[in-house]
Amino acid sequence: MASADHIENYKTQLVEFLKGGFAPNVILLREFEFEKAGIILDGLHFSAWILLGHLHARHRILLEFMKDPDKNQDIWPEAYWPENHQPETRQEWDSAIDRYEEDLQEMIALVSHPGTDIFKSDENGDSISRAALTVLHHTGYHIGQLKTIGRQLGVW
Repeated sequence: MASADHIENYKTQLVEFLKGGFAPNVILLREFEFEKAGIILDGLHFSAWILLGHLHARHRILLEFMKDPDKNQDIWPEAYWPENHQPETRQEWDSAIDRYEEDLQEMIALVSHPGTDIFKSDENGDSISRAALTVLHHTGYHIGQLKTIGRQLGVW
């Protein structure tokens, strides 16, 4: 069994990665230009707006599991992809990023809370640690796509 120090070290590292490590996700999203958020490049089926909606939907599902694992056990339902490819207004874009950030901060607070047993498994064998690692994996994949789209569009 891991010592309390090892668990706290693991939690600290997990939080660092949830924040985005060397490329914080929220900063990348805020840097992405609203005017380019709805552009779908040739060969792709998504825009930055669609990626943000998909990422946030998955975050919500995993956050709800983290808050109450016994009540929210389906952590990988069918993927949500927004039907509209662009935000209607800059305010809609900014608000979507704000909600994404709020949920991320709630997730970080939950993971880092001293009373959170991140390794306790539910009846399916899932844990808060696994859910957080799923967020990292899923987000890393799609943030990489967002970064590539942004580079192609001259955002960075």
